[in-house]
Amino acid sequence: MGKLYKIIVIVFLIISSDIIAQEYKFGKVSKEELLEKSYPLDSSVNAAILYENKNVYYSFNQQNGFQLITEVFKRIKLYTKEGSDFATEEILLYKSGGTKEKISNLKGKTYSYVGDKVVETKLKKDGIFENEYTENQDQLKFTMPSLQEGSVIEFKYKITSPFIYNIDRIYLQNVIPIKKLEVQVKMPEFFNFKKLTTGYLPINLKESSTQDIINLTSKSRSGGVSALGRNTQYSTNEVDYRININKVNSSNIPAFKYEPYSGNIQNYISSINYELSYVKYPNQPADYRSTTWEDVAKTIYESSRFGEELKKSNYYKEDIANLINGLNSQLDKTVKIYDYVKKKMTWNKRRGVFTNSGTKKAYKENTGSVAEINLMLTSMLLEAGIDANPVICSTSDMVIPLFPTIDGFNYVISRVKLADGAVIYLDATDKYGVPNVLPDRIIKGMGRVIAKNGTSQMVNFRPVKPSVKAFRLQCEFDDQGVAKGIVSVNHKDYLAHNFRVMNAAKDDESRAKRFENNFGITEVEEYTVNGVKEYGKGVSEKFNFTVEDQIEAIEDEIFFSPLLFLRDKENVFKSDDRKYPVDFGYGFSNKYMVNIKIPEGYEVVECPKSAALKLPNNMGKFTFRSNVANGVIQVVVDETITAPVIPASYYPAIKEFYNQVIQKENEQVVLKKI
Repeated sequence: MGKLYKIIVIVFLIISSDIIAQEYKFGKVSKEELLEKSYPLDSSVNAAILYENKNVYYSFNQQNGFQLITEVFKRIKLYTKEGSDFATEEILLYKSGGTKEKISNLKGKTYSYVGDKVVETKLKKDGIFENEYTENQDQLKFTMPSLQEGSVIEFKYKITSPFIYNIDRIYLQNVIPIKKLEVQVKMPEFFNFKKLTTGYLPINLKESSTQDIINLTSKSRSGGVSALGRNTQYSTNEVDYRININKVNSSNIPAFKYEPYSGNIQNYISSINYELSYVKYPNQPADYRSTTWEDVAKTIYESSRFGEELKKSNYYKEDIANLINGLNSQLDKTVKIYDYVKKKMTWNKRRGVFTNSGTKKAYKENTGSVAEINLMLTSMLLEAGIDANPVICSTSDMVIPLFPTIDGFNYVISRVKLADGAVIYLDATDKYGVPNVLPDRIIKGMGRVIAKNGTSQMVNFRPVKPSVKAFRLQCEFDDQGVAKGIVSVNHKDYLAHNFRVMNAAKDDESRAKRFENNFGITEVEEYTVNGVKEYGKGVSEKFNFTVEDQIEAIEDEIFFSPLLFLRDKENVFKSDDRKYPVDFGYGFSNKYMVNIKIPEGYEVVECPKSAALKLPNNMGKFTFRSNVANGVIQVVVDETITAPVIPASYYPAIKEFYNQVIQKENEQVVLKKI
């Protein structure tokens, strides 16, 4: 009995200590939290969220009706100096017209253990900054004061929003671990929300409900007049309604781990997004918002800031008529109008499905949002008799909308369908763009074509054909290990487009410098580049090089990799497993042709043999061919990835693929003095 009693006591103490540890109150930071040197479950992290609480609910008063309230309380431990990066909070407050969200009750404290005392420093008003982030968002930003290695910070605030149908996305994971997370969302039965989740972690969501009452006071005046004035009578009506409650309580949530070629992590980090489905008040019909894609398409097209803009043509009619005068081909007209808009208009970096100031004003001022520029383009194409439709898109930093939604889209481009069935996608905000070559912010997202009749269809922008980058290298070296030669690089398709985006505005010195930085080349000389302004064509670079650390000479032998500085030295895929896909953006093909002159008085005693590798389902291949003839070592390599996105289930295969690629590229040629 005594032994059993001890076990019960121990269990009780463990449970009790766990309960106590879960009680977090603002201003009550423990000595244990301050003295903790590293996060127990992952000693490599610089910071961890000790506690996060988010409480979302609706408040009602007769003057303002319902308002959406979000209360946030967060406590973070900074284990290292680098952990101070997580001591900055950025809050975006939505606004529209004269209505906006407001923040209140903002408090913050930094706690540090100095000597034998706990030192508290409050967040002051002069450490809080507000600015306009976008036309529809204000930003409030603060960094906690007096940060030290080992500090604990905490802050809390309240957001009151009149935009009652827009519950912000609730993150259940962060890029640092979370020790304890509590989330509560309370929604009146009048608002029906769909729950959309992302991520691979299990979500401990519990649903319940409770009852509440709204008291409505009305007044009426009697017809008679007394000595005190008209008689006013007040009456109170009670409205009973149900509140639906969602709760999430989680502990020891691992940090979201960035991996090479992650794509948009917003698609994979654990979260819940609430999308309004319909509104149903007592004794009124339901007001459905976005239950089907047809509803979404109809809502968008019927907007005066979308569909109506496509009908406007007077402001450009004469210009376009003159522009396409004499052109008969649909393709010629399309390209002419597209180039005209691309050159005339400058994108102000504003994204969104709907116009801000309107296409007419944008055309007059030569600048506008993405919606204004590409709806204008679509309207001009329609005016020219081209079969064109707008395409709403979610960019690469948005969660891909898999279910009917309006909020999931933040961009617009144009689609043309020619008489022969060919389809062309156009984005006139991209100065370096050409038909069917879209910026990276688009191809990693998705889109839906919006038709006038209210129908829509999903489109994928990922290119089918891999883009090519071809290297040609010729060199010779002396017995001291110094190699000199010529390199030419040809960029095609999307890789040519990316070159223009990244390097078109740079001078030749900066363009050449990147080879020294990326490849460790000792010296780059006589750099030239062609085709930068010839949009739709390839870009070619050429330069002379000198390298001193690619060849090792030991006594009468010389050792080197035949790809020299072009080889990959290590595999970027290092993790043992992976929870989300490998996203390359688009397929690519790196081709290398290397010719190395054998130094006078030496012979080849070892040379890497030819080899070939393949990924499953034709997702990629690697070929390596070598040959020695006429005093020259020639190596031809083709590394091709045909699948823009490789599912996580194939991660072991692609990791091993690149292990073998690295191994092959780093095999040595051995020369011996004759």
